[in-house]
Amino acid sequence: EDLLPKGAPVPERVLSPIPKFSETLPEALDWRWVNGTVFTSRVGYQLLPSPCGSCWAFAATGALSDRVKIATKGRLVDFSISPQALLDCAKDAGTCNGGNPNLAYHYAATVGLPDETCLPYRGMDNSNWGESPCAERLCRRCDRFGSCNFVPRNATPAIQVAEYGSVTGVAAMKAEIAARGPIACLMYAHADSFEAYTGGVITDTTRYEGITHVVTVTGWGVDRASGAPYWVVRNSFGTAWGELGYYRQLMGKDIYNMESHACAWATPARESTDELMKRSGVVL
Repeated sequence: EDLLPKGAPVPERVLSPIPKFSETLPEALDWRWVNGTVFTSRVGYQLLPSPCGSCWAFAATGALSDRVKIATKGRLVDFSISPQALLDCAKDAGTCNGGNPNLAYHYAATVGLPDETCLPYRGMDNSNWGESPCAERLCRRCDRFGSCNFVPRNATPAIQVAEYGSVTGVAAMKAEIAARGPIACLMYAHADSFEAYTGGVITDTTRYEGITHVVTVTGWGVDRASGAPYWVVRNSFGTAWGELGYYRQLMGKDIYNMESHACAWATPARESTDELMKRSGVVL
């Protein structure tokens, strides 16, 4: 569920011009494969090792991880940002009972987020109690003898957000995805057509009430048989679900309320991606 009350202002930090829709946008654009390069991060699974309503954290960190790959031109090893970091420390953004990707990006702009090797997913809310700030406990290293220590924030790579905001509607969604990468979108996920999905393009135009899930929209395409446009969407139910963790839904029909609700976007800070490249030894 969305953590923000209905009608509450959505936090944003917009410093540069918002991308504008153009009729020259390609008929199909899928960040999973652009000019021979994969720019998307891995599919997550929010229900293992414990069921948790952390879709918002997976969608937010997944879209941001994709944008890190885009910013580093696909030359960086997969740096999958930890959704557990949000569950542990960004209590204002959400919990296992739901949350909001805009609030997640607000936290990332302030503190920064480590990758999953620092803080693996546990599917649970943890207490923030401690005599050090929660942000100082976002990365842990263990040796082969089982001794573990927290790693200082300045000694481990982390991604901070430079800008974040929202877009709503087909044109704005396409413009943002094409210009800067995947986005995290709210939708209704309790329809039979979604829960029983195994593949193909979803065409269920039933009007459902509310928002129950957050997913990552990575692009769009056109169905070869019907010529109908569709969205390409990454879920957080593992690769055994749908089309290796993805699904496609008809564009322009507000299926599952996705096009009529705000989608969150964020850009990784240049300093963060530059630091990652420096640490990797890869020269762009």
